[in-house]
Amino acid sequence: MKIELLVRRIPVGISQCAMGDPVRYNAGHKHSKVCTELLSRCFEFVPLCPEVAIGLGVPRDPIRLVKDDSSPDAAVRALGVVDESLDVTRPLRAYADQVAPRLQSVRGYILMQNSPSCGLAGVRRYLPNGHGIDSGGTGVFAQRLRELFPHLPMEEVGRLNNSEIRENFLTRVFAYDAWFRYVGEPVGPARVIEFFTAYKYLLLAHHQHKTRELGQLLANVGALEPNQLGLSVLGHIMDILSHPASRKDRTNALMHVQGHLKHYLNRSERAELTRLIDDYRQGLKPVSAVLTLLRHYLPRSPHQFIHSQLLLAAEPAELGLCDFH
Repeated sequence: MKIELLVRRIPVGISQCAMGDPVRYNAGHKHSKVCTELLSRCFEFVPLCPEVAIGLGVPRDPIRLVKDDSSPDAAVRALGVVDESLDVTRPLRAYADQVAPRLQSVRGYILMQNSPSCGLAGVRRYLPNGHGIDSGGTGVFAQRLRELFPHLPMEEVGRLNNSEIRENFLTRVFAYDAWFRYVGEPVGPARVIEFFTAYKYLLLAHHQHKTRELGQLLANVGALEPNQLGLSVLGHIMDILSHPASRKDRTNALMHVQGHLKHYLNRSERAELTRLIDDYRQGLKPVSAVLTLLRHYLPRSPHQFIHSQLLLAAEPAELGLCDFH
């Protein structure tokens, strides 16, 4: 698999209010500069507001999530706060179904936190008597999107202000996009294996155990029907990348790369690289310093395996997308 620089913006869905459009219930917005001024450098946004789309209007009376009772499995509905007879649960889910064909081409989705329609997690839920019960809800539209696109990278607007969360989301979107560009359809086992091989060390940096489990799955690649294989591997890859890369696991991955290059380095070069990786392990040097030196030595290796590693490609932080002020 050949590493290619990003030459186009990737389509990503987004809650319309985050773009600065006044579509909220109070005719306001939740403009996110991180999205419109930073992430727009590599994302082509597809803005949607499900509440406006189902005809609630602007401004409008607010809605909230209501549990039928306090039991864990009780049904949750999106009901009007002022008019409790207003139930928009089915319309919100139906709208997700309606736009699903349009969203087949998006490679990520950014949703508005705390929203009864779009919140991914932690949305306040109420009992029919109006008393708040917990903050364990998911917005109705967001929940349906999860069901329709289980592997699609999703994140909330507010969380993207955190540079580590933002970098992780970018990594997932880039990988999801690369899967459809490289593996595509129909799914071919050879392409799936090449994709995993190119991402192997990046995956190890995110979760060693799960990456090894995926490697074992691919060792029996002939046991699965091609499309089933594709869905399974994509699911595993997106799950692994959803775990933030730890310093310990990333150090392990860097040491694997070092092992491939050691035969092409002299004693002083090997010692310098070892010191730099250890400095990163201790938090004394950034990972970009190690990657820069590894790339400097990379042309010495004749092996395609190490040249294909996405771990050594430009990371989001190096694209200037993780230091927004």
